[in-house]
Amino acid sequence: MNYITYPGNIDIRRGGPSGYIANLEKGLDLINKKQNVSVISKENNVSREKNESLKKIVFNSLIGKNGFLAGKFGEKKFIRYRDAAIKKQLEEIKFTQSDIVYLHSVLDYNKFYDYNLKSKLILTPHTPESISDECVNLLKNSFNNTNLDLSNFKKKIKVLEENAFKSCEYFIFPSKESMEIYSTFVEDFDVIMKDKKIYYNLTGCQKLNHKLSREEFRKQHNIKKDAFVISYIGRHNKIKGFDILREVAKKINEIDKEIVFISGGTGDIKSESSNFIEVGWTNDPGSIVNASDLFILPNRNTYFDLVLLEVLSLGTPVLASNTGGNKTVAKLTEGIKLFENENVEEIVSQILNLKNNRNELPKMVDENLKCYNEYFTLEKFAERYTEILYKINNL
Repeated sequence: MNYITYPGNIDIRRGGPSGYIANLEKGLDLINKKQNVSVISKENNVSREKNESLKKIVFNSLIGKNGFLAGKFGEKKFIRYRDAAIKKQLEEIKFTQSDIVYLHSVLDYNKFYDYNLKSKLILTPHTPESISDECVNLLKNSFNNTNLDLSNFKKKIKVLEENAFKSCEYFIFPSKESMEIYSTFVEDFDVIMKDKKIYYNLTGCQKLNHKLSREEFRKQHNIKKDAFVISYIGRHNKIKGFDILREVAKKINEIDKEIVFISGGTGDIKSESSNFIEVGWTNDPGSIVNASDLFILPNRNTYFDLVLLEVLSLGTPVLASNTGGNKTVAKLTEGIKLFENENVEEIVSQILNLKNNRNELPKMVDENLKCYNEYFTLEKFAERYTEILYKINNL
């Protein structure tokens, strides 16, 4: 039996493990290969106590001012009780030596390692930054206190991260390029991974739907029919490169008033020019992408961005940073143009070039649609996964 395990909610509209597993599960259903696969995840809570918000406010006001206490809370949340949401489900399973358990965080790997299972453990780490940095940022944001000293907590998470890469024998990555980022924060990463059993499976995704037509969306947001529209979907933070996009929009605004930027998502960084429309969080990102002539993905670091695959499913041409999984996908289609990371001048130049040569865009659309259908559908994703399971089972 194969157990795909994640102690969080599964949601096909989210990134990271949540969206990855949701897409994989749906793909397995489509190819009728789910009979030997069980997904173990957090069950949605139907009801919540009315005073939960008040409790949270009081708790945050007490714990969120003290780095030591906040760190101890983080240890409970991310380490000691990491498996709390799925513990009952796990206790009902009798894992055997022939089972395969597929994990999606280095913290989950360490928790399962403590169970001393005889089953084979596979790890896909997902994060484009050290999990220690991610956990620290999550704690600071949850307590709304960026000044918290969480250095001891960070060290403990870092030890677990390094242990997972050293101890785990089986890994699944989307591509070789998606692994590059780990060498920047895992010491001796290339040496550690040299003798590991590594399998590659390009992530797949459900085709992105849109509620509004191109014309309807533009009319709703007062965008001219002939305007050149550039879209962005994702968090508005530095690792996603939103600050880079902000600077690009400001420079473009000085050169060409017919180019409009529109984004979906939230974060600490805000746009600073009149040619930028921020929609905020949306449950219909497809309408933003579908209404645009070009999608931009300016991430500083990336693992293998799910939103890129969703954009391909609509055919929209892409301008992306030359990093991680972006490089992998760009090899498979001429509908993606790459730029050197953080090079604002190059991005501006490429945008102006594409706007002035719109006749190239239909070919880029065709290339991206072809690429999605050939490599990134749910069925292709699930088929590759079952092939990997077969190989591991027969080692």
